[in-house]
Amino acid sequence: DSVLETVRKQYRESFQLEWLEPFGFNNTFALTVRQSDAQSGNWQKISDLKSSAGSLKAGFTPEFSARPDGYPGLRKAYGISFAEVRDLEPSLMYQAAAQREVDVICAFTTDGRIAAYDLKPLEDDRAFFPPYYAAPVLHEDFLIAHPEVREILNRLSGVLDDYRMQQLNFEVDQSGQLPKNVAKRFLLKHNLLPPE
Repeated sequence: DSVLETVRKQYRESFQLEWLEPFGFNNTFALTVRQSDAQSGNWQKISDLKSSAGSLKAGFTPEFSARPDGYPGLRKAYGISFAEVRDLEPSLMYQAAAQREVDVICAFTTDGRIAAYDLKPLEDDRAFFPPYYAAPVLHEDFLIAHPEVREILNRLSGVLDDYRMQQLNFEVDQSGQLPKNVAKRFLLKHNLLPPE
């Protein structure tokens, strides 16, 4: 909360932008494994991988492999080194995990492919990855002209969590549904739009 308040203050003073309430999901990095491996290895959190990491193959984007808040920092924070690390494009990582070419991938926690490929994001039990909470940011002039928008958008606060965003992203990215239809159905289901 103190980080959000600092950001709010800086944006207000520097840009006349207002941060509204966060939606409730955190689209950050997550080490992700196959559901079946998580169950058989009893892996719920990243630190659970430590004893197995030496025999696991990881597939990471080149960016994640090089970023201080990616694999290099993760190795230091958790003391984990994988047997092999392959550089993979994001579109190939999920398939590689599903086809057992790699055991661990880096994913974003709200990616719909997690559900599509029956994967499990592991809990970041040492809070290594920085948070990426989504929140609407609007110019103060707009909010003065349209004060009702603040209330409407703040009603979404806490309604969307990582899992719900994963499912919504799956419906768009994997099932090919139109984003506006997915959003409308979600908003109606949660009584955030008047019934038609």
